[in-house]
Amino acid sequence: MVHVTSTVRPVAQPVSTITRARTAATKASSTTGTSTTAGAATAAAESTDSGAADFLALFTSKTTGSAASNPPPPQAPPPPAPTAQSVFGPNPWIGNPTGIGPNGATYSYNPYYFATAQTAATVAQMVGGKVVQSNQFTGSGGAFQQQQPNYMVQLADGRMINPGLVASFYDHGYPQSYVDMMVACEVQNA
Repeated sequence: MVHVTSTVRPVAQPVSTITRARTAATKASSTTGTSTTAGAATAAAESTDSGAADFLALFTSKTTGSAASNPPPPQAPPPPAPTAQSVFGPNPWIGNPTGIGPNGATYSYNPYYFATAQTAATVAQMVGGKVVQSNQFTGSGGAFQQQQPNYMVQLADGRMINPGLVASFYDHGYPQSYVDMMVACEVQNA
């Protein structure tokens, strides 16, 4: 046999019920000439009302006439997210940038690092810089050679950003406000 301490056992609390005398029903029975025993039986039956209807009323939705007749106006859909093609034209990046290794083998670069001249000019206009060409992945005189130069944007203070990466910010479906923040961070951290 298990002994449970009394502090753990829940204490039985008396259950209270809401008793309401319905005055309308009592008045109706007294005015119709029914006997007092019928009125007392009705009052006794109504006094055992547990309030369940009132409790259920808390969870039912009630609509007012004015809210149903005047629905809120539909909100305008947000503007579509800009794309790299909508901002920089149909081809924002060089199609197949390649390089040549020391053994003569050709390899590919990620096109996001190789903006077209048009994309670079647009980014330069956006951030206040000028377009310069450079080989960002291979130094001069090395064993590896780029087949296409990188178009870079040189900022007013001499720092450079890659406009191909800036154009790639538009390729993810971000809203314009988020893209603007990303471009500002790119310029700040260049």
